[in-house]
Amino acid sequence: ELTEEETRRLIAWVKEKKENQDFLFSLKDSYVYLNYESDCKGVNTEHEWQKFAQKVGLSCQKSVLPKKNLSWKRFLFYAAAIIIVAFTGWQANFYYSEIMSVDKKITLETEVGQQARAVLPDGSIVLLNACSKLTYSLGEWLNARSVQLDGEAIFDVKHRDNEPFYVRTRHYNIRVLGTNFNVLSYPKEPKDIVTLKHGKVEIDVEGIADNITSKPGDSFIYNNLSETYKIEKRPLNQIYAWEHREIVFEGHTLEDKKAELSRHFGYQFQIASELQLSLKATLRDESLNEFLSLLCSVAPQLSYSIDVDNKVIRLTKLEK
Repeated sequence: ELTEEETRRLIAWVKEKKENQDFLFSLKDSYVYLNYESDCKGVNTEHEWQKFAQKVGLSCQKSVLPKKNLSWKRFLFYAAAIIIVAFTGWQANFYYSEIMSVDKKITLETEVGQQARAVLPDGSIVLLNACSKLTYSLGEWLNARSVQLDGEAIFDVKHRDNEPFYVRTRHYNIRVLGTNFNVLSYPKEPKDIVTLKHGKVEIDVEGIADNITSKPGDSFIYNNLSETYKIEKRPLNQIYAWEHREIVFEGHTLEDKKAELSRHFGYQFQIASELQLSLKATLRDESLNEFLSLLCSVAPQLSYSIDVDNKVIRLTKLEK
């Protein structure tokens, strides 16, 4: 369904680096794997054989070819056709057997300012936030619906009786039976947060005997430094704001939001400790320069400098 221009851009992107090529073909493998079962059910081998026989001039009767009219060239042609069919069938069988048996990893990864939406093998939908990585194994998926997350994602899980869905992070696993929830689990963040929009999840924390059950509207907050947790209510519009590419300030300081700003703009924010500026605003489609200009307009005491080479923005307080 690609247009000519879209096709040109896709080819250029694939040629740009090997990682792009590997990613594209990993998607292809996943697609083939997911559709193999339905393809097998829908195929009519007898009909396809009839079509093939007509194309190459083979009769479908038992007495196919009178020996007196069979030239060596024609014989070789038929032999080659039969070998191709046999080899193609063997190769396809080998290929699908390999998919079914080999532990193939599918990885979805985003960079600064990017989001990615994917449909998992069971029909569940995941939206991946910037600087995140989602990994799952096709081989393991046959036994259990399970993904590994580093970063942030919104999951909309398809319910299946007696088939839980698992999201695995560094310190805990989330067990789901069908629900919508947001998981924030970046490697360098001091806290992980699991927020339930609707449904029910159980969180299995390493070193804690009993699983924690969350209710809609609950945020499970895990402190990565102290390895402790708490449950509290947090506004869903703030938790899910990134789904609409928004950053919501509701009395938050720049320090509170600096990690989110870094993932959004691709610059590290260094904020002076004396700059305690609370904001109430929603950042949507503003560029970096527009955002910094807006900060200076609402806080005249603020000054900034941009280090383009090191991708750093320094925010300081002006001297009186």
